[in-house]
Order: sequence, then structure tokens, then C-alpha cells
Amino acid sequence: MKLYICANGFTVEQLNQAKECVEKLERENHECSMSEELSEKLFHDRSHETFSAEECELIISLGGDGALLKAAKTAIKAEKKLIGINTGRLGYLCAMSLNELDDFDKIISGCKVSERKLLELKCENISAYALNDIVVAKDNFGKTVDLKVDIEGLEEVMVRGDGVIICTPTGSTAYNLSAGGPRIDCDCDAIGMTPICAHDKNTYSRVIDGNKKIRISVNHETTRVYADGELIKETDQIVEVSRSDRVLKLCVR
Repeated sequence: MKLYICANGFTVEQLNQAKECVEKLERENHECSMSEELSEKLFHDRSHETFSAEECELIISLGGDGALLKAAKTAIKAEKKLIGINTGRLGYLCAMSLNELDDFDKIISGCKVSERKLLELKCENISAYALNDIVVAKDNFGKTVDLKVDIEGLEEVMVRGDGVIICTPTGSTAYNLSAGGPRIDCDCDAIGMTPICAHDKNTYSRVIDGNKKIRISVNHETTRVYADGELIKETDQIVEVSRSDRVLKLCVR
């Protein structure tokens, strides 16, 4: 099987785990490829930059949920299936752990493919996708941000505080849940919206029909826009959020 590897490489332990995983998969007659940067980190050359993500049969994420969210961007663009091998802490979205690697073929054959809904954001000339959430937040820790959230067909919601989280059902158990938002079943056609540390106690979280579009505007100053934890842009312009036509094909057990 042609496998494209995405991995965390911030520590020596992570690099060693990734190299061990690749070597074990290759001993099982799988072809492994990765980015030039990762190949240089693991093997000190470009020997494993042999084919692109678009040419693989399966994309593998090595790490925890953060690594999987990064790998998801590659999988979405390449329109390929993604499986997470947990070498991190939580691994909520991962289908297997590193110590199960000897049973890789057996686990892969028994996995189901779950099509996870995505969010798409548009701001100025930039667009991005998110598996978990899009966050529009203040740009200064010592200040607040004043937002107007316009939900298609519904009343406007004013949010003054640290910002607002717009999440998918998959992402409802992540930052959204930590901020007091609702958990949404993955089968639901819905979007979650949760204010972050809102000053008005009457500003609540809500679950929105998945077909509705959301426009977030800043009443003054600027805001920072994040997609799955990655800073996309600092802006004072309108941020549009909607459910994407694309999905992530995530391997689950």
C-alpha cells in the first residue's frame, strides 16, 4: 500500500517514534512517502520524498489530535482517506496507537470510513477549511473584542468578550466543550456557536442548522481568525463561515 506520512517532529522522541513507524511499515512491504522537510528530519536526506499525497492510497498521521488536524489539511486537499496513529496524549480522533502497529494491516482492513463535515471560512481573499472549529478572537490578551454574529435567517448575536467559536459536530468536543458549549452528535447536520468569556451573561451558546451561513463582523479594532488552531489572518473585515461541500474521510474503528 502507498502511504503518505504526516508526523509531529518537535522533539527527539517524536522523531524517533516516526522513524520507527516508517521503518516498521516498510518492513511490511508498504511504500512510505512524506514531505521533503520530514524526510530530512527523519533520514537526513530526501530519500522518502518519493510520491505526493495525491498519489497515495492512505494518509497516516503520527502524533495526537493536533497532528491529525494538521494532517487533515493534506488529506482534504488530496481527497484521500486519513488514519491517525496516536503517539501523543489524548488521540481522540486517532484509530490506533503506536503499540498496535504490528497489527496495522488487520486494523486497516477492519476500519470504517467516517465522512466528517468541514467548515469553510472566507475572509478578504483567503479561504480555509476546518475539521474542528473556526475561532474569531481578540488580538490582545489584555483587551476584549466586540463582534456581531449574523446567522442567516436568525437574529444577530452581539458578542463582547474574548471571541466566538464556530464548530463542527466533530469539533464540538474540543475547544467548544471546554468553553461551555454543547456536545453535538457527529451524525447531526448542525453547527455549534459558542461565545468565549462573554461579558453579557445572556449571550448563550447555540446549535445552528448546518445549512445556515454565518457572518462575523468586528465592531471596532481588529480580530484574529483561526482554523483548527492555525492563525489564518488578522483582520477588521467580515469573516464568512459555512459548511463546506468537502468532507474528511477519517478511518475509525
